[in-house]
Amino acid sequence: MNPKLNILIEAIVFYVKGRGGFITKTKLLKLLYLFDVEYFRLHRETYTGFNWRFYHLGPWTAEYDPLLDSLVEQNALVRNYSSRPDYDTQFFEPSREISINEALPQLKDEFILKTILDNWGDKRTGEILDYVYFETEPMINGQRNEPLDFELIPEEPIPKYRRSSSGKTNKEIQTLREALAERLKSTVNKEPEKSTLGPPRYDDEYWRAMETLEELSR
Repeated sequence: MNPKLNILIEAIVFYVKGRGGFITKTKLLKLLYLFDVEYFRLHRETYTGFNWRFYHLGPWTAEYDPLLDSLVEQNALVRNYSSRPDYDTQFFEPSREISINEALPQLKDEFILKTILDNWGDKRTGEILDYVYFETEPMINGQRNEPLDFELIPEEPIPKYRRSSSGKTNKEIQTLREALAERLKSTVNKEPEKSTLGPPRYDDEYWRAMETLEELSR
């Protein structure tokens, strides 16, 4: 299990709650699964290190419940229960302000998680389950009660993450775009002239420039 997973879970709860969403026990688990899917697509390994299995509510892992209990005992999360007697639903609140980049210092990984949370953070758990069941490769090809195979996930470009408008004029944006394009060009050209075939390797400067371009696109 990833030693930074505790911090990541806190950051997810804080991020979703801060944008008017809610976090139940099941929803949080599915958000972690979706992040593992997209993280694997880029890194060819999961972030959580969970042993995911196909269970009756979709992807599940036996490591999850003890981890949540530990976070509550440490006062890292606040656990509440539904007031309705016909539901046994656990809701989680953050105990502190914590940013995603405290758990994910790499900008490309922060992009991935924020894309997932912006798309699904305010959705009902049932909507997320539908997507998990029918749109993610490990579940599509999974067998009930068997381990999920993340190797079935093809490599694809990371999803785009868009921030709010920069408030700059079109002329200012165009000037900045041209400057950033030169930075990106110089960054890519750092690769040796003779290299083995394969996808280009992008450094932190590239990803931060991409982030600025995304901001200016709004």
